[in-house]
Amino acid sequence: MSKNLSEEPLQQPVSEKSSLGEVLRRTRTDRGLSVEDIIAGMGITRATLNALENDDFDRLPSPLFVKGYVKTYCALLGLPDQDMLAWLEQSMSELGIHQREPAIKFPPAPNRIGRFLTNVLPMTVVTILVVIVLLLVIQVADKVKLPFFDSDKPLLGSAKPTVLSMKPAMASMIDQEANELAAALGKQDSPQTMTLNVTQQSWVEVFDASGDLLLADLQPPGTRLEVTGDAPFKVNLGYARGVEIHYGGKVVPVSNIAVDNTAFVNVGLESDQEN
Repeated sequence: MSKNLSEEPLQQPVSEKSSLGEVLRRTRTDRGLSVEDIIAGMGITRATLNALENDDFDRLPSPLFVKGYVKTYCALLGLPDQDMLAWLEQSMSELGIHQREPAIKFPPAPNRIGRFLTNVLPMTVVTILVVIVLLLVIQVADKVKLPFFDSDKPLLGSAKPTVLSMKPAMASMIDQEANELAAALGKQDSPQTMTLNVTQQSWVEVFDASGDLLLADLQPPGTRLEVTGDAPFKVNLGYARGVEIHYGGKVVPVSNIAVDNTAFVNVGLESDQEN
């Protein structure tokens, strides 16, 4: 590949009828780059590259992914990415493909009041009701005496009646309920951290539990990302085989990889934490 590749202009004029994919394919040929060169440089499959060069957007992931692909492709070919991205926007608009890109947000401060009303308050009410019922049971058990305990005649000769005490068991149950409530409160108030290790170039999107976009960018190899927010996270990977996800001190398996190496992973579900 020439050192001045990024500064070389297009050698052929672009026809008004040429499509974005056709210009990319023609420029790749002019630069002397093979399909394998582009696949290795972008970290995508041959099917994805063919779809990109043929403007087959139905076979590509979301428009955010396509923009990342075009930007990387332009960098490999030495094309101005801003012009090509504007062309991509126009092409998708003409095809009725609209992209609404949410603004990237930093994790907000925990909304303790809203979280208390929606998650903690119902649990607190249930716990209080359980405690009240248990106290009533204890009180009734202390006052009620069974008839055979009031008899003057001892049962089974000199055997002493067995006194049943329910208080220790009830107290243990109340303590358990209180501990579970405290654990739930601590869990709800603390944001979670997920780590992403990028071994091969990949587009990465991360949404938090509220649907806010925390991260959306093309990540080069060797990148280590720490994303903090409210779990569970929804992670979209452009090249799933090139990204390792760590959460709670464990590696999160990415098993549902599509043919084009994209994957959508939910990280931080309660079932995952229990395992």
